[in-house]
Amino acid sequence: MFTSLKRIFKFGWQGFLRHKGLSSQVIFIMTVAVLVVISLFLFQGLSEFLIAEAQKKVDISVYFKKDTSENNILEVKQGLYKFSTAIEDIRYVSRVQAQEIFLQKHQDDPLYLQALEEVGENPFLASLNIRTKDPVFYAQISDYLVEGPFKNLVEKVSYYQNRKVIVRLFSIINNVKTAGIILSLILGILVILITFNTVKLTIFTSKDEISTMRLVGATNWFIRGPFLVQSIIYGILAVGIASLIFFASLNFLNSRLQTWLLDFNFLTFFQENFLSLLLIQFVFALGLGITSFLLAVRKYLKV
Repeated sequence: MFTSLKRIFKFGWQGFLRHKGLSSQVIFIMTVAVLVVISLFLFQGLSEFLIAEAQKKVDISVYFKKDTSENNILEVKQGLYKFSTAIEDIRYVSRVQAQEIFLQKHQDDPLYLQALEEVGENPFLASLNIRTKDPVFYAQISDYLVEGPFKNLVEKVSYYQNRKVIVRLFSIINNVKTAGIILSLILGILVILITFNTVKLTIFTSKDEISTMRLVGATNWFIRGPFLVQSIIYGILAVGIASLIFFASLNFLNSRLQTWLLDFNFLTFFQENFLSLLLIQFVFALGLGITSFLLAVRKYLKV
C-alpha cells in the first residue's frame, strides 16, 4: 500500500514536471479562478462596510415649532423610543445649538453671517435627529410624528425631503447583494467549464501512458492517482500565487483605495480574515481540480 502511494506521488510529480506547458496553463486558470474567489470575498466585505457606512449617514430630523418647550421635546424623544425598537439613536439639538452649528459651519462665509445678523433673532428650530437600524423604518416613524399624538408640536420632518435618497439607498443595497450573488454564480460556472476542458487536455496527452498501465493490469485508481496528485499540486500553487499577488497588490494600492472607499482598509480586512480566506481558497481550488480530474479520467477510461 505504502509502495503504491509512493509510486502514485512519484508519477504525479513526474507528470507535473513533464507537461510544463499544460501544467502552466492549468495553474494560470486556477490562479485566475482563485483570484476571482478572493475578489468576491473582499467585495462582500467592502459591500457590507459601504452599506453600513451609508446607513449611518442616512437619518431624519423632526423640527419643532418655536414655542415648543424643551420638556415637550424630550417627551417626544422618550415616546419615540417606546414606539419603535428599530431606533438606534436620537440626538436632541436645541435652538441655541443649531445656531452654533450654523455659525461654525459658515464662519468663513460673510454672506451667511450678515444674513443672520439682519434677521436679528435666532431663526433656528429645535430638532431631534433620528437614526434607525434599517432605512425601511423611516417612513413609519415619519408618519407617526406627523399624524400621531405629537403632531401639534411638529413643524416639519426632513424625511419627506430625503425620501428619494433613502428609498434609492435601500434599492441600491438590495441590488448590490443580488448582483453579487448572480456574478458569483456566473463566474463559478465559467471557471468550472474552462478548468474542466483544460484538465481534459492534460489527460489526453497521457493517452499512451494510460494505455500501457491498463495493459499491465493497473487498477483505475492507480491510473487516476497521479492525476489527483497533480491536481493537488496545481491547487496549492494556484492558492499560493493568488495570495501573493493579492497581498502585494493590496500593499501597493491599499492607501489609494482607502481614500476612494470611505477608509475601508482592504489590507487589514485581508489579514484579519486570512485563515478563513485561505481555507475557502483551498477548498475551492482543490475541489475544482480534483473533481475536474476525476470526471475527465473517468470519462477517458470508458473509451
